[in-house]
Amino acid sequence: MIDQEILSYLLYVLYAINVGLILSLIIRLFREASVNKVPITANRLLAFLTHEIKNVKKSIVEVMHMAILGGVSLSMLYTLLYPWIYRYELAHYVMFGVALPFIVGLIGAFVWRAQVLARSFRVHAELNVDHEFRRRSAMLQGVLMAIIALTTTTLAMTILPTLFYVDIKLIITVFDYLLIVIFYARPEVNLYITFDRGLPNIRMPFNIKDVIEGKVDASQISMGVGKIGEFENYEIHSFDTCVEIGACEEYCPAVSAGRPLSPRVLVRKLAILKSASGLDEDPFKVIGEDELWACTTCGACTYNCPVGVRHIDIIMDLRRKLVELGKLDQKKSNLLLNISQYNNSMGMPNYGRHDWLKELGVKTVQENSDFEYLLWIGCMGSFDNRAREIVKALVEILREAGLLDKVAILGDEETCCGDPARRLGEESRFQELALNNIELFKKYDVKAIITICPHGYNVFKNDYVKVDPWMGNVKVYHHVEFLNELINKGVIKVSRDNVVFTIHDPCYLARYNGVINPQREIIRKVGDLREPVRHGAQTFCCGAGGANYWYDVPEKED
Repeated sequence: MIDQEILSYLLYVLYAINVGLILSLIIRLFREASVNKVPITANRLLAFLTHEIKNVKKSIVEVMHMAILGGVSLSMLYTLLYPWIYRYELAHYVMFGVALPFIVGLIGAFVWRAQVLARSFRVHAELNVDHEFRRRSAMLQGVLMAIIALTTTTLAMTILPTLFYVDIKLIITVFDYLLIVIFYARPEVNLYITFDRGLPNIRMPFNIKDVIEGKVDASQISMGVGKIGEFENYEIHSFDTCVEIGACEEYCPAVSAGRPLSPRVLVRKLAILKSASGLDEDPFKVIGEDELWACTTCGACTYNCPVGVRHIDIIMDLRRKLVELGKLDQKKSNLLLNISQYNNSMGMPNYGRHDWLKELGVKTVQENSDFEYLLWIGCMGSFDNRAREIVKALVEILREAGLLDKVAILGDEETCCGDPARRLGEESRFQELALNNIELFKKYDVKAIITICPHGYNVFKNDYVKVDPWMGNVKVYHHVEFLNELINKGVIKVSRDNVVFTIHDPCYLARYNGVINPQREIIRKVGDLREPVRHGAQTFCCGAGGANYWYDVPEKED
């Protein structure tokens, strides 16, 4: 009798501890959000849940993330309800049926983490990271695998309608929930903080207009980050919440190419440095220059991270510091020199850059003041022979459609859009170019821009608006969007042929801006489409982004 009373008492104590841990998790989630000044409102929560549900289609990693999130939530719900429903045998089978899909997902997540752990040994050896980092990495990954295993076990045990099961379950969940409170609260809050930030939305350290207008003292501006504490709060929270899920590493082209970079390792080194030495520490104590230059800024890391780590933002802020300190090799310096001296990234005389287009009947903005669309050719389109062929083909299509008089070019007034400078980390030069181009657009009353280059498309659509909100009035088209619109309106007639096409999606078009369907709609109207394995938003980077086109990056040779 006494033993039964003691057992009942212990069960009440275990239940109370579990309820306390669940409440602690909820409190910590709210506190983390409050500290980071992110509103907890019904609308934002609904938007967040909608975003998470949509993301399940993104990749298998997102499916596993939802399995973990759903499995943990279900486990906690079952624990809270256990005094009322665990006495009914049927309830166990119902609960197990509901939990089964999550159990399958959790098993998949455990296998994934085991594979990430195995791969990390190889990556750590290739990057020559120190023993302390390897120890911490293995420990963190082990903890996360333990959480997955414990959650899977508690859900699987719902099928056992015995008192013995309740004893074991409540003991297991104490350890499970304790680990979740310590290790999983912050990552989920980080995702809640950043889910609507958008991939193109990297921070702008200053606004050149404020400097010109005297609102900001230019001598007080620091472009990059030289101390941990100089990162923005969202960036610090971001690398602090990395739990080494490994999706960034899985999709990173630099890792695949054997470059000296792993996004996972980079952000974790910063987190460990901050934890050990505080906010005044120099991040370059643990981050090498080659790591930063190895990045193509393709965004695969940030896009695929299920907890919203902002790798690209962090890398860009560190690059800006290298530029500020003049730590550039000859090729990087030449790129900036070309932009400064020639107003283009190719180092070619800008005079006459569009003469070949005039020969095709394309008029300048001075010659065609009634134009509706500014055709932005870009540096590659203006000077690279292969890129010129794309422009020529577009011009011929416009001519056949009777639309050539609706477009105009800037001629010698066109300069670099500034994307290479910005991705390299030269924020000042980028903003100077942006401001000059915006003034040109205002001068000629530009209402719509058609671009050939996905980088120009992205920079006009997302970056220029931050320099001058006026750019929000300008409609920006990539040429595939423009052509698809004309085809759908019947302005351009196409015929189908038995030709098989494939598409390589540019990162800055598909991943950064979600332009995936227009080009596919066009292809399906003229032939058959055969998709590569990595396509759409999960495209594999060509390697030229992040200004990589203009300099060399060491890669492992097979």
